[in-house]
Amino acid sequence: MGLFQKLRRHAAIATGNFNTMFKGIEIPPLPLAVQRLLAEINNEDPDIDRLATLISSATGISAKVIQTVNSSFYSPRSPVSEIKQAVTFLGIKNIRSLVMAYSVMDAIPRPTGDIFDHEAFWIDSLVRAFFSRSMATVLIKDKAEEAFTASLISDVALPVLLSVWSEYYTPIMAEWSQSPERLSRLEREHFGWDHAQAGAWIVQSWGFPDELVCYIGAHNLSMDEIRKLELTDTIVVPMAASALWSSVLKQDPDRIQTMHTAATQLLGISTAEVVQMITHIKAGLDEVLLLFGLTNRGVGDALDQLAALAESTDQEQGE
Repeated sequence: MGLFQKLRRHAAIATGNFNTMFKGIEIPPLPLAVQRLLAEINNEDPDIDRLATLISSATGISAKVIQTVNSSFYSPRSPVSEIKQAVTFLGIKNIRSLVMAYSVMDAIPRPTGDIFDHEAFWIDSLVRAFFSRSMATVLIKDKAEEAFTASLISDVALPVLLSVWSEYYTPIMAEWSQSPERLSRLEREHFGWDHAQAGAWIVQSWGFPDELVCYIGAHNLSMDEIRKLELTDTIVVPMAASALWSSVLKQDPDRIQTMHTAATQLLGISTAEVVQMITHIKAGLDEVLLLFGLTNRGVGDALDQLAALAESTDQEQGE
């Protein structure tokens, strides 16, 4: 049974009532230029010249691609100044990941009101994407960029639902802001589904690839659920582990401990590898945050706490 069928069976993509529940509610469409770009980039054999032209026509996306390629995230030997150079340097697989991520970042709405912190949302998304990429590098090396992209846009449902379904979703976000519970657990209690499933439904409506839809729909699954679905060799694993990272809005030492336990005991990543991941993330994070006009918001301190926890655990095990 294929990945898509497995997750449909498990209802990780939808519980069967999204179309009915949101009937008459318009999910924000992707801009036409982005739709054309995604259609080309998701072809089995995309035309590089046409792809470069389409990326260049989406000004905001092309600028971010050039800036990202020239960052320490990829560290080219010489500066990249043109989109075609970027496509050649990164390859179709990596450029696909970047373009899909930046397409969503440009397209999603900014909810009104105080309940949604736009900067915090993208800081959280970027940190989790960095962790997902780092864990995938250890666990499934050739899927690291896919893990980054899928994690970066995995919470797309939050701003969308707060914009188009605010009457029902805002109270849940308000409850979460005052609760120690994970948002996904509160959503399941109130609605019978969580934002991972809603996010999968949204990106599916945008025409994203089936695998990416599935990964987004599954990113809040527990490790037991992941094992039952035989998904332990997919990027769902690093995505689910990175999703445990505490939001900058609710930094919680217990969540840091939970994430450390998930990485070392459930995924088998060594404490030395955890420390190495954090060092790598800290080296590139501020540059990427600056690239997106974001601030650190205490992320560095939280990363230091995780590193200290990993190092102390390593010392205890060595005694």
